[in-house]
Amino acid sequence: VATVVETAGSVSAKTGAKAIIDGDGRVVAGWVGGGCAEATTCNTALQCLASGETAVIDIDLDDEVLGAGMPCGGRMRVYVEPVLPRPTLWIMGHGRVAECLCILGELMGLAVVVNDPGADRERYPAASRLIIDDMDYGQLQPLPADFVVIATQHKGDHKSMRRSLQSR
Repeated sequence: VATVVETAGSVSAKTGAKAIIDGDGRVVAGWVGGGCAEATTCNTALQCLASGETAVIDIDLDDEVLGAGMPCGGRMRVYVEPVLPRPTLWIMGHGRVAECLCILGELMGLAVVVNDPGADRERYPAASRLIIDDMDYGQLQPLPADFVVIATQHKGDHKSMRRSLQSR
């Protein structure tokens, strides 16, 4: 999310203007100015998504050589904040440990996925998702920031471990 937090002089966007920029560096909603201001903001947004850190950028719209390349006569400051998906806790298996981990994961703000044929809402009410039809663990697709707990009680440990290690 990019927000114009300060403007001076001739600029096309006003303070408070916002844009949502996707993982490909494209504005999908909103607006923070035209042409070069947008390009500079989108490039910074990609860097923020990669690092997970926020940034404040100063865009000089009055300098064709060293600024944003547009002699508009103004400048703007844009705050860029990455909004990353919350990590997921993948629980493979069942049992009292898995039930408690599900509750703790949800309390910690994680999305919780329980993957077990016997999983139900009664035992896993805090789960974001239950997978009950995945005998080969093909639906196990953790992202780099996710967590995987294998509690299959030796019934599929090797399959779920292999699938977890093959994920990106």
